[in-house]
Amino acid sequence: MLAPRTQNILLVYPRFAPDTFWNFGATCKLFGAQCPAPPLGLITMAAMLPSLWQVRLIDRNAEELTDTDLEWADLVMTGGMLPQQRDTLTVIDLCHALEKPVAVGGPAVTSTPNVYASADFRVLGEAEGVIDQFIAAWNAGHKSGTYEVEKFTVDVTKSPIPRFSLLNFDYYLNIGVQFSRGCPFTCEFCDIIELYGRVPRAKTISQILAELDELYRLGYRGHVDFVDDNL
Repeated sequence: MLAPRTQNILLVYPRFAPDTFWNFGATCKLFGAQCPAPPLGLITMAAMLPSLWQVRLIDRNAEELTDTDLEWADLVMTGGMLPQQRDTLTVIDLCHALEKPVAVGGPAVTSTPNVYASADFRVLGEAEGVIDQFIAAWNAGHKSGTYEVEKFTVDVTKSPIPRFSLLNFDYYLNIGVQFSRGCPFTCEFCDIIELYGRVPRAKTISQILAELDELYRLGYRGHVDFVDDNL
């Protein structure tokens, strides 16, 4: 039986572990923000979902996730980086307690998929190369599965403008605009080359300008962070 065309999709960004590079609370407090930066990966993925799907975002670094939020959802989509692993597993458990299916994607599950075996769906790799396969499976009524894209093959010049409209700008110190993926260096502390390769792939100038125009249209006038793996 096919799933209905209209779906309620809840995006949940897990909490970062305290006292990490990604969670500098004192600086945020000084500037009246809740956390440093928004979930750029999740809102980019959101722009690839069917237009009829209703999408909401809960960032657990800035706000609470309630049972009411989860009860609204037909599907919960979550995931993030390695410092978010513990809370990602908590989100999976919260979803299952209310019998809600949950899909996990992002760098952490791509690096360590076995850790997230309890998730109903695992999406491994860059979303642009695999999200259509996942959507087709969900619409066909699949209840679980793992969907993986070949590494380093995604053409970022075809990446959509992120769904910046899902954000509450007041939560963040800055808003990110991703310029490139991949890095030519081999720093021992960094996993970028394992996730995105050693050949940088850059968006076009027109893409970056379109993203900045969208932020301006939505009323954002704050600091913009250009996200570049080489940096």
